[in-house]
Amino acid sequence: MNVDELKKLVKHSTAVLVLDNGEPSFAILSYEMYKDLILGGKEKEIKINHAVTNGISHSEDRSMPAKPALPENELEILERINKDILALKSEIEKEEKMITVD
Repeated sequence: MNVDELKKLVKHSTAVLVLDNGEPSFAILSYEMYKDLILGGKEKEIKINHAVTNGISHSEDRSMPAKPALPENELEILERINKDILALKSEIEKEEKMITVD
């Protein structure tokens, strides 16, 4: 991918572009931008087949809550993003501690 094209994409958005070995790997978007991208700007209604009162399900099935159904590659990307965020937070905390010690 052309570097100038990458600069244009990042310059005109609030997204963060993540590179892997110099190639664009994925982008981190705001929730609103992601929701608009996925839902096409329209919210979708999800039908619930059992009674819910005050956010509490009254169904007989007490198994673990279902995870959102995402394609496998999206789950991998989300896991990588979460790991990267945790690593960055840890690095920032270390740098902040070093600054306060000096």
